[in-house]
Amino acid sequence: MVIQVLDDSTDGSLAMSRHAVAGLRLRGWRVSLHHRVHRSGFKAGALATGLRVCQAPFVAVFDADFRPSSDFLRRTLGVLLADPGLGHVQARWLHANRSASVLTRAQARLLDGHFGIEQAVRHRLGLPVPFNGTCGVWRRAAIDAAGGWSGDTLTEDLDLSLRARLAGWDSAYLEDLGVPGELPASARAWRAQQFRWTKGFVQCLVKLAPRVWAAPMAVGHKAFISLQLAQPLSFLVGTLCLAAALPFIAGAVAPSPVLMGVALVTTSVGLLGPLALLVAGGRFGQAQPAPLPVLAREAVLALMLSSGLLLSNARAALEALLGIPSAFVRTPKSAARPVRSGWAARVLSGLPELVAGVGLLVFVLTRQPLALPPLGLAIGGLLCVGLLLRRSDGAGVPAPAQAAADATTALDTVGAFPAEVVSLPAQAGAPPQEPKPWAAHADPAPAGLLRRDSRR
Repeated sequence: MVIQVLDDSTDGSLAMSRHAVAGLRLRGWRVSLHHRVHRSGFKAGALATGLRVCQAPFVAVFDADFRPSSDFLRRTLGVLLADPGLGHVQARWLHANRSASVLTRAQARLLDGHFGIEQAVRHRLGLPVPFNGTCGVWRRAAIDAAGGWSGDTLTEDLDLSLRARLAGWDSAYLEDLGVPGELPASARAWRAQQFRWTKGFVQCLVKLAPRVWAAPMAVGHKAFISLQLAQPLSFLVGTLCLAAALPFIAGAVAPSPVLMGVALVTTSVGLLGPLALLVAGGRFGQAQPAPLPVLAREAVLALMLSSGLLLSNARAALEALLGIPSAFVRTPKSAARPVRSGWAARVLSGLPELVAGVGLLVFVLTRQPLALPPLGLAIGGLLCVGLLLRRSDGAGVPAPAQAAADATTALDTVGAFPAEVVSLPAQAGAPPQEPKPWAAHADPAPAGLLRRDSRR
């Protein structure tokens, strides 16, 4: 086994990677640190750099804040070995800091809907299972056949998994294999993450939709993939619909009965559908499902906070459609937050959301109070996200130099090898000098686990 630490950090945390790698190498592990000064291609560029100096037939990918169990490789490789047509295997995300705050609980509910329902259903229907950027294992041949990692979108994981499917490789989802990771702890970090995901999805739609419809696959599969890629456009469409509804709310235009019926149906479907998805995601595939009232309350909270991203995500979708590029912004976790420079940035933090929320609330109350219930999620979300952004940017943020000094001090304090930085295997000492063939260590795939796809 070869371990690579791909670290493009420029904020001082590189010292932690160097210390962790040095500790592992002293114990006999084959581990290397790859640090790039020029971050061309961002995360995709770092992954491609790692592949250029490694010829391993299988590649496991983890973001730094995820902690897999000791049997992760045995369970995933067993599935890949059992089906030579599988290009990658995706595991389920768990949440180490789910209960840290209202924000993390809302994020966990959203992600449980994705991993508990969406990914599982795609797997069972034979649709492509998108790689989620971490907690997965790729077959090297599938990466090469798809054209390798590409940094021309902000969601390099989705891009590669769809290109691999178009190249003839299938994918699998292991719902019962969970890997805990950290959720963004600040509103600004979460908004930056959602902006990147939204824009990346629409970029993949623009890039890959023509290839999907030209591919020899079922029309239904093409439609499902296109709808999947177009999901984030709902923020842009929602913003346009909200703006178009203002004249009707003000009474300047009288809606026809047909338009009223369409509005009621679409509003009902738009609310009940996501609520059902989020509640079901908290019930299925969970070892200890929460009580239904708790799930319903968290689902409403998640929808409200997601509605608060209306302005940011609408801008992300519009930029993707217009081809406006932007940098890959790393998602800070735990107490870390993006460094904000200057008083103007701190004053403007959350201001667009607050202005939009207050303005919409006053407009509705003075013009048509009966419109408040259907617009309550949007208004409440904008106000909540705006307040959370101002709160997260109000606290002091350490400068990069201070962060580097703090990291070095922490490493010197914990001793020769900090367990907080990299999780070592359960056994102590160096790895075996004469390891058995890697295939002998893989667990066989349980019956019924492999995906059902259109080729069988």
